[in-house]
Amino acid sequence: MNRHRTITLLLLVALLATGIWGYDQYRQKNNYQVYLQNQYHRMFYELIDHVETIEADLAKTMVADSPRQNQLLFSDVWRQAFSAQEKLNQLPISHLTLSNTSKFLTQVGDYGYSITRKNADGTPVSSEDWSNLEELHNYAGYLTVELQKLRNAIQENNIGLASLAREGGHIFARASDNMPHREFTRIEQEMVDYPTLIYDGPFSEHIQDIAPKGLTGKNIDYQRAEQVAREFLKGMDIRSIKKIGDGNGDIKTFGLEVLTGDDNRIYMDISRKGGHVVWMLNQRDVSSVNTSPSRATELAKKFLEQNGYEDMTPTYSMRYDNISVINFAYLDGEVVVYTDLIKVKVALDNGEIMGFEAEGYLKAHHKRDLPEPKLTRDEAGERISMRMDSDGEARLALIPLENKDEVLCYEFKGSFGGDDFLVYINALTGKEERILKLLRSENGTLTI
Repeated sequence: MNRHRTITLLLLVALLATGIWGYDQYRQKNNYQVYLQNQYHRMFYELIDHVETIEADLAKTMVADSPRQNQLLFSDVWRQAFSAQEKLNQLPISHLTLSNTSKFLTQVGDYGYSITRKNADGTPVSSEDWSNLEELHNYAGYLTVELQKLRNAIQENNIGLASLAREGGHIFARASDNMPHREFTRIEQEMVDYPTLIYDGPFSEHIQDIAPKGLTGKNIDYQRAEQVAREFLKGMDIRSIKKIGDGNGDIKTFGLEVLTGDDNRIYMDISRKGGHVVWMLNQRDVSSVNTSPSRATELAKKFLEQNGYEDMTPTYSMRYDNISVINFAYLDGEVVVYTDLIKVKVALDNGEIMGFEAEGYLKAHHKRDLPEPKLTRDEAGERISMRMDSDGEARLALIPLENKDEVLCYEFKGSFGGDDFLVYINALTGKEERILKLLRSENGTLTI
């Protein structure tokens, strides 16, 4: 009798242990799916940014009069198209479904590259080229609008892109039930008729990304990554931290999930070299607004200083879903270094830091020996268009060029025809290096 009781007890213990192990495996799988979801959504939003920039650049070519400006714009079309295709290929959507969109991005990038070469050789853009560019601009505009609609629908319906990867081919049999796949298929059908292009160069990859310059320190292990996460989130009630994946991009990272005392989850990537926080995302809902945008900026700046990011100056900001997203650039003396960028998200209900992204800073930041301007502010101001209204005020800024070089410029603000612009005049040569259009709305300001 005792032997039977012992066996029964052992079986119960084994069953309980199996149940606990199964639940833990289930929980880990769900946590990884959340992490994967964040990565897919990030890729999708970056894809939209690249396509929006392509459309804006093509629009600018229609009104630009300087061959040099056109060369810069077409070079950017090439770069943005390559980056957009890279993001598109990482989405968990059938490559067959995306073939026309991918082909469009390839060819619009190649076309921009071929015209850049023509400009370099002194060959003017032909009327046929302009006709093709106008059609490409129209299709880029269509693609931009449709991707924005899809983004809004995904947000409103709380659709997870990770489900497409998880369910694999089975989900495509239910296309009518799956909005992202269905909408991409519809977009694809509209992209079939864009013009077939003949250009003088084969598809060429963009300049290879340079090795990150801001990653300082020795390689770390996971235990150190966990310590970095705790230091970065100091003041928070942290219940547990666990590793949920590895990042193997330009910056190799440990992926972490942080569980707080109120059952909220925070996701982070910590660089394996130096132990720098590459990005952090807090997913809690923010349902009210009790903090002003200016106060949010103050809190974001204080957060950066507490984590060792000194001399950062706020540039532009936007508001999404009761969260303020503030862009900061490194300030080298009086020069705004636009390549060294950090984004901070602040909850407008209580001022909590909800997100942090320093990939741009970690790739570009290093000690620079900046040259002295050879032109005065007034001399540079004489180089901007007489058609643009400007008060002549300007600040020094270091901006990136397409060949990865950086150039010191005066940044002038002005307006024309109801639109606001930023014009960058080379502080050494007086050349007009870049023109950005400012998009202002009740939610903030963006540049394109």
